[in-house]
Amino acid sequence: MEVSEHTSGKTRREIITFRQETGFIKTMDDIAVEEPLAIDIEELNGDSERVGVIMRTPIMDNYLAAGFLYSEGFLSGPADIDGIDGIEYDGVSRRNHVTVRLSGKISFRVQTRFINSACGVCGRSTIADLLMRHGKIRDDARIDLHTILSLPAKMAYAQSLFMTTGGVHAAALFDTDGYLKIACEDIGRHNAVDKVIGYTMIENVDMDAGILMVSGRAGFEIVEKAFIAGFPIVASVSAPSSLAVQVAESMGITLICFLRNDRFNVYSHPERILP
Repeated sequence: MEVSEHTSGKTRREIITFRQETGFIKTMDDIAVEEPLAIDIEELNGDSERVGVIMRTPIMDNYLAAGFLYSEGFLSGPADIDGIDGIEYDGVSRRNHVTVRLSGKISFRVQTRFINSACGVCGRSTIADLLMRHGKIRDDARIDLHTILSLPAKMAYAQSLFMTTGGVHAAALFDTDGYLKIACEDIGRHNAVDKVIGYTMIENVDMDAGILMVSGRAGFEIVEKAFIAGFPIVASVSAPSSLAVQVAESMGITLICFLRNDRFNVYSHPERILP
């Protein structure tokens, strides 16, 4: 069975499929690509260190690298990035290796981490530590319930890779009017969120009135990344975790879950939702 050269985050493979009405037949299937991405940082003096190896779907690698470094605390903002080496014209690193050149010097040593596509670095920060580093989100973002109900269909329409493979997560950025700014897909749900964060950094998009929506459950790491990025509203089509609710309540984030089929639950800060 031959595997073709992958493009747009997917590859085609000949498989055997079974259906009750037809029995076994040969057909072609689209499969989401999963490959490692090594991320190095290089300081002005030329010193370089590896900060992580991420299992990801090779789409928007430039956004992924920037968003990952920001959410992990290596960057304080877009001005810290002098450039990203190893990225081709379409935003993908086909050598699976990028070097982010820093415009300044980091003040700590880093430890290389291997991060799979299923889970973030669970429990690495406490709520108190996050509040000390970033402070509580305080903004006047408001969204009406009809706009909230419109978000799942808009994100689903933008999930082209999921439509053909069924094997990737999505994260999308909306404004409070329900306008879709970007939708990012990846085999890892945390990667999809990092791609959205990286997009806001590289493209200089305001995050203060942004709505982050994810296709999977709203776990601690998703809400943590949203808080670090400054998103006041997080929405999910699935369930939250208890720690995610606790973080959202403590950090000033409106957490909306089970957003599907014309219904949703609000777990924290409902004052942002207009009746």
